[in-house]
Amino acid sequence: MNWTTIGNLIGLRYKLMWAKTRTRNGKIALFVTGYLLLVLMLVILGAGGIGGGVLAVRSGKAGVVARAVLSGLYVQATLGTLMLGFGMNAIFSDTELRRYPLSARERRFTRHFIGIVDPFWALVFALEFGLLFGLLVFGAASVWLGLPAILLLLVSNYLLARALGLLVDRLAQSQAGATVLMAAVILISTTPGLAAQSLQHNPRMFDTLLAILRFTPPFGAADAMTKFGADGFYGLLIVIGWVLLFSLALWALEQRPTERRTAETTAIHWDSRYDRFGALFGARNAPLVAYWLRFYTRNTRFRTMYMLTLPLAAFLTFNFARSGGAKAGGYFVAALGTFPILTYLGTARFAVNQFGYSGGAFRRYFLLPVAAGDCLRTGSYASLLLGAAMLPVGLIAWAALVPEPYDARSLAMLLASGLTGLFIFHGLGLWSSLFGARRGNYTSAIGNDLSLFGNIVLLGCVLTGLFLPQLLHNRAPDLPTPANWWVMALVALAALVFYIFSLRAASAVLFSRREQLMALVEGRA
Repeated sequence: MNWTTIGNLIGLRYKLMWAKTRTRNGKIALFVTGYLLLVLMLVILGAGGIGGGVLAVRSGKAGVVARAVLSGLYVQATLGTLMLGFGMNAIFSDTELRRYPLSARERRFTRHFIGIVDPFWALVFALEFGLLFGLLVFGAASVWLGLPAILLLLVSNYLLARALGLLVDRLAQSQAGATVLMAAVILISTTPGLAAQSLQHNPRMFDTLLAILRFTPPFGAADAMTKFGADGFYGLLIVIGWVLLFSLALWALEQRPTERRTAETTAIHWDSRYDRFGALFGARNAPLVAYWLRFYTRNTRFRTMYMLTLPLAAFLTFNFARSGGAKAGGYFVAALGTFPILTYLGTARFAVNQFGYSGGAFRRYFLLPVAAGDCLRTGSYASLLLGAAMLPVGLIAWAALVPEPYDARSLAMLLASGLTGLFIFHGLGLWSSLFGARRGNYTSAIGNDLSLFGNIVLLGCVLTGLFLPQLLHNRAPDLPTPANWWVMALVALAALVFYIFSLRAASAVLFSRREQLMALVEGRA
C-alpha cells in the first residue's frame, strides 16, 4: 500500500471540507449541523450510551439493551446515508484517483477508507463506543471482544450503506427501476405496522423474530460485547460474516457498469407533448415551459420521487389518522396536511434550487431573446403544472379508498388545501432559488444536495402541513371540517396572491443576483 499518497489524499479531503465550510452558507450549515449532532449525541449517550449501560447492569439485561441500542444506531445510520446523504460524499472517484500513483487495489481501498473516516461515521462509532464504555465500567462487557465487535459493526454498516446506495443508483438508471423502488418503499413503510399488529395477536411470533434477528450484525456485536467465552466469539464471527458478505455485494455492484439509455438522434420535434403543455402558458412562455418540463421529467430521481409521492402521502395519512386516535380527527384532518405535500414533494428538489442543476448552461439564460426573469418564472410554471397534476389523482384515491361517507365539500376542502400548499411552497421556492442556490448533481439518485435555505423551506412546509391541521383540530374542532370548505378556499386564494407577488418580485431580483448565482452553480463559490 502507498500509505504516503493515501495519507495525503485524506489530508486533501479534509482541506476541501474545511474550505467549503469557510463560505457564508457553509458556516451556517456547519453551525446548525454541529448543534443538531451535539444534541443528538447528548440524547443518545444519555439514553443509550453510558446511561444505557448503567440501566442494563442494574436490570440484569445488558444483552437486551445492547441489542436494542446497537440495532437502533445501525438502522438510523443506514437511513441517514440513504435519505440525507450523510457519510456518502464521493470526494474522489476512481477516475480522479487514476491521476495519482495508485494501483487498482489501492484506489478501491482509498475510496472506501476516505468514506469511512467521514465525521458522520466517527459520530456513529462514538455512540457505539459510549455503550461499550458504560458496560465496561460495571463489568458487563469484554473489551477484547467488544472493541473489535463495534469496529467491525461500523465497517459492516458502512459497506451496507454503500451497497444499498449503489443499488438504488443502478435501479434509478434502469427502465423498471422506479417501479421497483416504489414497491420497496411501500413494503418498508407498511411492514413495521403490519408486524406490530401481528405480534399483538400472536405473541409467539416475537420469539421467532428474535431468533432470526440473532444472526444480524447488531445482535452479533451485542453478544460479542456482553457474553463471554464461546457465545461472545460466536457473535463476533456473525459480524465478520456480514462484513465479508457486504464486501462481496459491494464489489459485485461496482463491477456492474452504469447503464446508458440515451438515444442518439438529430431529429427535432416542435409538437411534442411538452410543447402542447407549454402552449397553455402563452406563446411567449411556451418554449421555456416545454424546456423545463423536459429538464424535470428526464431526471431519474424526479421520476422516482414523483411516482412515490402518492404512496408516501397515503402512508402519512394512514399513520397520522391511526396513531392519534380521536384526537387526530380521523382521516380527513390528516389528509388536510398530506394533500399539500402531495403537490410539491416530487418536484421539491428543483423547485427550491431551480438553477442549481444547470451548471455552465446558466449563462445561456441571459443570452436568450427574452428577459432573464422569464427563465425563473417558466421553471416555476413547469413545477407548478407537474405538482398540480397530482391533485386529481389524490382526490380520486381519496374518494375510492378512504372509509368515510362521501361528501363533495370534503373534496373541495382537500383541493383547496392542496392548492394552498402548492402556491406557498412554490412562492418560497422562488426565493430559495435566488438566495439559497447550491450546485447540485443532476444525475445523483440519492442524497440531500439542497442548501440550508432549501432544506428549511422543504422541511418547514412538510412539518407545517402535517401538524398545523392537528393543532387546529385540537384548539377548534369545528374549524377543519367539510362544512368550512369556503374558509380553506379563502386561504388558497391568499396563497395564490402570495405566489403571484413572489413571482413578479423574484423575477425582478434575478438580474441583480446573476453574478452570485453564476459563481454558485458553476462551482466557483
